[in-house]
Order: sequence, then structure tokens, then C-alpha cells
Amino acid sequence: VRQSAYLLATYGTFGVMGASLFGTGASMAAERGLGWMQVKRASPMPPFAYFGAKIAVSVVFSSIVVVLLTILGLLFGGVHMAPLSIAKLLATLIAGCIPFCALGLVVGYFAGPNSAPATINLIYLPMSFCSGLWVPYLFLPKFVQQIAQVLPSYHLSQMALGVVGAGRHESSFWHWGIMLAFTVLCLGAARLGFRRDEGRLYG
Repeated sequence: VRQSAYLLATYGTFGVMGASLFGTGASMAAERGLGWMQVKRASPMPPFAYFGAKIAVSVVFSSIVVVLLTILGLLFGGVHMAPLSIAKLLATLIAGCIPFCALGLVVGYFAGPNSAPATINLIYLPMSFCSGLWVPYLFLPKFVQQIAQVLPSYHLSQMALGVVGAGRHESSFWHWGIMLAFTVLCLGAARLGFRRDEGRLYG
């Protein structure tokens, strides 16, 4: 596998992680700090419509990141891939941003407006390293490889690498299953944060 194609998959994963976490977590924490969440609760808009809009915006920005990175790779980075492989890689990365959007909701509800960006970086950067986005997974220490198995970033990167012919060639059902479980867990935690805020205001 050419190095350029390998980096497109791993840096694509890195890009959607950042767009999703900051797009949901940092912005939601800021809006909570400004009191916009109380205003939104007083409006007839359902709360989950707001959450859905946050996720949708993050998906759009993740798509832009991935598309621009792919264009740069094809034009200037020496990436050579079949059109079908490019489409599959884009679809995988864009769909894979959902768990990180859910994690961003958790950060947005449990971190303050000033601490949210730092909290995201404390999650985002170590998660990227442990998942093999900067150093290939096989070169990581054994204990880091064990940590990677429960991280959504590892599973998304492995699916992206599989598209370009690299990775560990594990079952995609296993990868999607872990990411789905992580998403459900984070959405449950975000709901607890939502209920906690309601209790503070109305309890």
C-alpha cells in the first residue's frame, strides 16, 4: 500500500474526529454557558431536534474535511485510487463520524464553556495516538494496542485502511458493532447530562 493512500485513510479519520468533537462538544458547551439551552427549552422545538441539528452540522463539516483532503491527496499527494474505492472511503469516513458526534454531546453537557476545548483535546489527541493514526498500530506498545480495541477511532481507521488495502483486515461487522455500542453509550450519557440540567433548572 502506498504511503499516500495509507495517510489519506488515517488523516481522514483524524479530520472527522476533530470536526465532530469540536462541532458538537465545544459549541454546545458554549451555548450552555450563555444560557441558550434554557431559551431553547422554552421554545416549542423538541430538544432532540436541536441535538439532531448539531450532529447534522458536524456531519456536513466532516464531509467537507474528507472531500478536501481527498482532493488534495489526488492532485498533489500522489494518491492513486479507483473511483469506487474513493467513494467507499468517503462514505466510510463520513458515516464513521457519528460516534464522535455522540461523544461531543457528552463533553458539551459535562464540561464548561471554557474547559470544553481543552477537554476535547485531552480526549481527541491521546485517542488518535492510541488508535494508530500517527504511528502504525503494529508499532505501538502492546498495552496501547489493547486500549485501541475499545476506541471508535481505531475501528474507523481500520475500516478506512481496509478500503485502501491496508489495516488488519478484521470483520467490518465487528468494527461497526463496536462503534454502534460506543454511540449508544455516549447518547445515554448525554441524556443523563440533559436530565441533570433540567433538574437544576426545574427540580
